[in-house]
Amino acid sequence: MLSLRQTDQALADRLGALAAHVVEQALASGLTWDQAIVAFGVAAQAIAAKASEQGGATPAQYMARAEQRLKTGMDQGSDILRTYLS
Repeated sequence: MLSLRQTDQALADRLGALAAHVVEQALASGLTWDQAIVAFGVAAQAIAAKASEQGGATPAQYMARAEQRLKTGMDQGSDILRTYLS
């Protein structure tokens, strides 16, 4: 399982920067937090669908993996983003 605290710094920086960008966009969107979370789920499905077009697994397998990875991301501490949101 990926842990930002246990991965190389370059990857952690890219993940943190993307997450910070997404948070900033969500806050500026005018959506409620609940609506923004739904949008993240829709985006995850769209990314998984695009990945499945490249082969390697079925669309359902990519969707299952996307759901698993979203849960992994939620297991990360929000304190990781503090550096990127300041």
